[in-house]
Amino acid sequence: METLRVFLVLVFVIGSTVTAFGNTVSDESVEGIVGSDLTLKCPFTLPDGDTLYKNSWTIEMNGSPSNVYTYYANPDSGPQRALRHLVNRSEAVCSDTECRLTIQKLLTTDAGTYKCRVEFEQSTSQDKVFILTVYSPPEEFKLKGHKSNYHKGDNLSVECFAKESEPNTELTWKINGQRVTDPYEVDTNYGDGRTTSRLQLNDINKVTSQFGKKIECIAKSPGNAHQDSKYFLLTVGDNSGSVRHLLPAMSLALLLVSTHLL
Repeated sequence: METLRVFLVLVFVIGSTVTAFGNTVSDESVEGIVGSDLTLKCPFTLPDGDTLYKNSWTIEMNGSPSNVYTYYANPDSGPQRALRHLVNRSEAVCSDTECRLTIQKLLTTDAGTYKCRVEFEQSTSQDKVFILTVYSPPEEFKLKGHKSNYHKGDNLSVECFAKESEPNTELTWKINGQRVTDPYEVDTNYGDGRTTSRLQLNDINKVTSQFGKKIECIAKSPGNAHQDSKYFLLTVGDNSGSVRHLLPAMSLALLLVSTHLL
């Protein structure tokens, strides 16, 4: 009997998954958006001949788990209730294959490591861990520094910034739908809730194969749950064309002067 007890607590660690004979814990990173609803899905395998007893949810606080929701398959076994920060804005439900915890109107303080535990009447419980990040979109996101018109040979320097986001927004650039990956053309800096990125093209001819080019800055959350973009159309003229446009006006001015002198 002592040998059996030792055997049951033996744990194998494989990558980021921990397996303990019938009890599997697999970390899953989840990202939500402030103000939106989020559902954590906790699948399980119901053992043959067994029934679901309880589903509990905990969050890691100061190095130890704290219960935030308890669900009993049989209401006579205990109350279904939310605790701590999930009171009045969460609900847990279970089927024969999955338990779900829905958190309404996410707050940045909801972020943390959650554990779902599914307990059965007879068999070993099954766990799943969620690492929840809550993203607060930037209060301000815009482009600046670009001009309405450019000419061949001009330099392009435009800045994109997103501020007051948590965690920091990730910024990338696209030209005509193609991502700019040259590190010498893009300079991105991260600060406290602020991200700035500058696109620098020393020769506008790189993007002037045809009239009108789309320069786009994409802002996204680290987990891709949120994305936004700002763009402008690059209008490129010909330097010689500018001179040609001046010639008719100059001819008219000379004609008027000549007529006046006569």
